Amino acid sequence: MKNSIADQSKVTALYCRLSRDDGSDAESNSISTQKLILSKYASDHGFPQTRFYIDDGFSGANFDRPGFKRMIADAEAGQIGTVICKDMSRFGRDYLNVGLYTEMRFPELGIRFIAVNDGVDSADDSTSDFTPFRNIINEWYCRDVSKKIKASMKARATAGQHLTAYAPYGYKKSETNKHQWLIDEEVADVVREIFVLFIGGMGAAEIAEVMNRKGLLPPREYKESKGFPNRGRRLSIKDAPVVWRNTSVLRILDEYAYAGHTVSCRTESISYKSNKHAAIPKEDWIITRNTQEPIIDEDTWQTAHRIREQQGRRRPAVTHDKGPLNGFLFCSDCGNRLHFHFSSRLKNTNGTFSCCYHTDYHLCSPHYIQRGVVEAAVLDNLRTVTSMAKDHEAEFILMVQRKSSTSNRDVLRRSKKEQGTIQKRLEEIDRIINGLFESKVSGELSTERFTRMLATYEEEQAKLRERNGEQMELITAEQEASDGANQFISLVRQFTDIQALTPEIVAAFVEKVYVHDAVVIDGQKQQEIRVVYNFIGDMTEK
Repeated sequence: MKNSIADQSKVTALYCRLSRDDGSDAESNSISTQKLILSKYASDHGFPQTRFYIDDGFSGANFDRPGFKRMIADAEAGQIGTVICKDMSRFGRDYLNVGLYTEMRFPELGIRFIAVNDGVDSADDSTSDFTPFRNIINEWYCRDVSKKIKASMKARATAGQHLTAYAPYGYKKSETNKHQWLIDEEVADVVREIFVLFIGGMGAAEIAEVMNRKGLLPPREYKESKGFPNRGRRLSIKDAPVVWRNTSVLRILDEYAYAGHTVSCRTESISYKSNKHAAIPKEDWIITRNTQEPIIDEDTWQTAHRIREQQGRRRPAVTHDKGPLNGFLFCSDCGNRLHFHFSSRLKNTNGTFSCCYHTDYHLCSPHYIQRGVVEAAVLDNLRTVTSMAKDHEAEFILMVQRKSSTSNRDVLRRSKKEQGTIQKRLEEIDRIINGLFESKVSGELSTERFTRMLATYEEEQAKLRERNGEQMELITAEQEASDGANQFISLVRQFTDIQALTPEIVAAFVEKVYVHDAVVIDGQKQQEIRVVYNFIGDMTEK
């Protein structure tokens, strides 16, 4: 029999919870509605010393809630005699944790548990039979809601909507459309200057010092000055100065938004029951182009991006500097990367490069070349090409176009022809599959034969679609390559006078450098190098 007499010496905990997952039920489950229901129930049934424990905005799958944790702490301290909630779903939607508390922990502590609308009362055994099933249903609901939220966010991201609560430094949200980002002209020039300084050869720490000398507020503090809350961690050092740091600069350099694009879904929750997130591989990010006005033009951003990538690959030598070309040199015969070597026995040299397949496996010739020799050759080639691009733009564009037009034309022609053939066959397969279904329905085709034939055609269909996608990517790549000359010229304009090779200049201009083996002609040692540039490829005369 239900015991309606409560322990007068202990607190009656009235627990309320609401989350964004509740959707259309939010109004009926609002905190105020829950408080009214629980207050009336406690008053009507004689429960004393009521105390509310509230979690507003917390998922039922997550039991790391401040109000819930405070209630459990008071329960374990012996202060609570009864826990009352509106229904089981308000208590939680994880059937294992709900069962742990309602079936084990509360009985051990002598706590009575009541879910008003579900008719659950631990003092009445007859009400508990269906409770485990109700908990499972609540968890299914939570899992389903989580899937729907993920699908909705992915759809919004694909459509180019901004999913973040705040616009990045340099942008501000439109007052009339919260999904629209507008350039914040007050600090946009700071972003532009950072990119210019970085491409010009300055490191992130040096750029941070420039910003500090100008007395500019770092991004986080600037946002705070505009009234936005600070959700980041403060330094634990008391009275730490508010300054730009290299990490602030690097975050700006890595931000796709400045080129006008939106990147979404970089992380995902490890489980719908957890608030922890794990990084998603870069190839699975959702990148939507041209979602807002760019602060940085595409060429400048790409240049900075290449430099950043190269810096990430570059490992500083322990004792010897390997130079700006380390990682860019390749064997012209086997195609493998050249390795750096330094020996104190070699005079008048700051190191050499050689083919790793020769050094490690003796499967290729050495391709030895001194670091100083290859750097001088690349610098001379780079200055020649950039001077031509700068001083004779029209002729340079024509030369690049002539160089690639034949191959581009052939590739495009072959790819488009193959695409047409693939499309015709895909349409033919669609007709065949429709015919198979009709034959199956009419009884002309047995189930076994239908299944076997359908699988064969679907397999062919999948392979054709994959090949079609490959051809489309090839066509797109070739079409983009035709604009390479203009992109290269745009890059040249950012570097007024190249006097020496730096890691930044190499990363900006050079894709690869192929080193040929040395040959002796008329008693003279000669060694050819071939520079492949970003955007325009190999400019060697053929």
